[in-house]
Amino acid sequence: MEWTERLPDKIQASLQKLLDLVEKHEGSYMEAENASVGQIWVAMAMMNQRIDKLEDIVIAQRKAMKDMDADMDRHLDKNLEESLRNY
Repeated sequence: MEWTERLPDKIQASLQKLLDLVEKHEGSYMEAENASVGQIWVAMAMMNQRIDKLEDIVIAQRKAMKDMDADMDRHLDKNLEESLRNY
């Protein structure tokens, strides 16, 4: 039994997906002095790329929420001002 078969199903699936993606760069890491280490570095670089992309998304979402909140504050201030005029 391979060690990967002892992993939980979700982790096995995730590992297999990553290996499938890394395999596309096999021509590059096979030229490394140690192909296994090269494969790991390619996988790490791909994971880092995903993290960078997620960080960009989070930053964009935070900016959008902050802008939305500012618009909501202006809207609420205007409503409050109109309400106070009525009294």
